[in-house]
Amino acid sequence: MTLDSFWNIIELAWKDNSSLEQLRREAIESNEEELLFRLSEALSDAILASYKKRLAGLSKEELTSFIHHLEERMYHIDRQEIHEYTDGSDDGFLYCRCFIVGMGKEYYTIVDENPSKATADAEAESFGFSAYGIYEELFNEAFDRYTHHSMESCSNADHWDV
Repeated sequence: MTLDSFWNIIELAWKDNSSLEQLRREAIESNEEELLFRLSEALSDAILASYKKRLAGLSKEELTSFIHHLEERMYHIDRQEIHEYTDGSDDGFLYCRCFIVGMGKEYYTIVDENPSKATADAEAESFGFSAYGIYEELFNEAFDRYTHHSMESCSNADHWDV
């Protein structure tokens, strides 16, 4: 699976719900906190359901690759400069990064390039971890997490003043 295919699965989950997709477009353009909070709820509900259906249709190899892309994207934005705007505990920052990835490539890129665009407390824990559950359900085994990159907060040591 390519990185573009990874992002496409997330985009299609949003497009499955046109009203939420429109709200997402507005939120990306305005960076309005209230809209982003509403979307964090949607990401853990309606969008999550569509996302999980799409993941359930992947082969073992495709889902493994998808999860590796997810872990890599999460690791890449595990940076102190982003945490300064999302705030929160280690888990809170992890769930904020799940939201950033779950919002799709455009929002992810905006936050990656300009961390001040990140929103404190917009979280989507279930989005970030559901792929592991789908893998376990489909293949009757736990996914070997973090073989390439850890999603955990502060694991990208080069981007934290410790």
